[in-house]
Amino acid sequence: MQLIGLLIMDTKYLKKSFLFGIIRKNLKPIKEYKMKVTLEQVRDNLAKLTIEVSKEEFAIALDKAFEKVVKEVKIDGFRPGKCPKAMFIKRFGYESLYEEAVNFALNETYPKAVDENKLFVVNQPNIDIDFNTLDKDKGFTYTATVDVLPAFELGAYKGLEVKKASEKASAKEVKENIERTLKAKAENVVKEDAAVNGDTVVIDFEGFIDDVAFEGGKGENYPLELGSNSFIPGFEEQLVGTKAGDSLDVNVTFPKDYHAELASKAAVFKVTVHEVKTKVVPELTDDFVKELEIEGVNTVDEYKKHVQAELNEHAKAHSDEKYTNDLVEKACANTNVNIPECMIEDYAKDMKASSERQAAQYNIPFEMYLQYMGYTLESFEKQAKEVAVKRIKADLVLSKIAEAEEIKVTPEELQAELKKLAEDNSMELAEVQKRVNLNQLAINLEQSKVIDVLKANAVAPAKKTKKEE
Repeated sequence: MQLIGLLIMDTKYLKKSFLFGIIRKNLKPIKEYKMKVTLEQVRDNLAKLTIEVSKEEFAIALDKAFEKVVKEVKIDGFRPGKCPKAMFIKRFGYESLYEEAVNFALNETYPKAVDENKLFVVNQPNIDIDFNTLDKDKGFTYTATVDVLPAFELGAYKGLEVKKASEKASAKEVKENIERTLKAKAENVVKEDAAVNGDTVVIDFEGFIDDVAFEGGKGENYPLELGSNSFIPGFEEQLVGTKAGDSLDVNVTFPKDYHAELASKAAVFKVTVHEVKTKVVPELTDDFVKELEIEGVNTVDEYKKHVQAELNEHAKAHSDEKYTNDLVEKACANTNVNIPECMIEDYAKDMKASSERQAAQYNIPFEMYLQYMGYTLESFEKQAKEVAVKRIKADLVLSKIAEAEEIKVTPEELQAELKKLAEDNSMELAEVQKRVNLNQLAINLEQSKVIDVLKANAVAPAKKTKKEE
């Protein structure tokens, strides 16, 4: 059974909790309630429970309701909560207790009904009860209609053929890394020749639309690297060939997806070039290596070995990550799961809300944040749903494998992981225990064990013969 939260009458119950999908938690009723439950499978992803609560249990629920409600009612001559039940009933009637009593009954019976029928509920149920039929001397019947995950058969997860990527960086990658380091240490030196792509021009500029200067279109002594595409299209290209002291008009048109007030408008920038600078990249020498101040690295050969070792670490981490993802992806491909649409929508909404919070942290509108990330709202929502399907399915398949392999996470393993987290983050254990969700941590550990099973049973693809190639 999958169930988070307890029931209350306004249906703000059964709120799911996700860690790349679903957090699993067994909920048991406080006591054994006498009830009759009928399950109707409306369709694959929708179940309807008809639950009958006995008159004895409704009487218990009414007593509990009185104990709660009487504390909230002011009655002359009595302290809060001290009014006798007979007097309360005489004044307010049993009807005043029905809502709370039904709440108590639902909290007890619904989780038990879900558990007994082994339902994997994925959202809040729709509770239907006729309050007009309630009677203190009788039981009552209600229905709970809820989206569920249909049962599914686990596909093959052993003997998966997955090729592992190289754990060693290539000579080309080492060379490119060293070149990037040299370029990062390059100095801009003033030159008299005309500017070319890659040079930096120091400029004053002011933009005009219909001969009127516009806000945000002015800058002074601005260092602009030609070819960096940091200015709007067409601007940098017109500065190629300029020299220090040149003044010129740069004619451009703002892109259609630019800020609304400037989008698609033609503009003229009046530009003055103060300096042209070119990059002077240092040579790879022992002296340069020493300036990097890397412990134990003083020569060019030592530096190359150092870069190789660092890139090998990254290559191994990338290889391990890709290998894991490929194994999970293959296991998922072998299993068919009909994921309820509400799960997909909820996950996608969570992703959107997370991105909106990130945009707020940067203090920019969400639409602009998406633009920086290369999305429109439509393309973002489409991809969020695709990611949701992939992650939810992976969660479900890994959980199913854990069941098949009888994988469990022990309290000792949880405690050991908490201690490791505390050590890795230089925190007190008590502080880590406050911050970490144990359910989520348990799922992480369980999934890690499942992935170990996938790896232990995976096989390398057979090498192709020359004839096959």
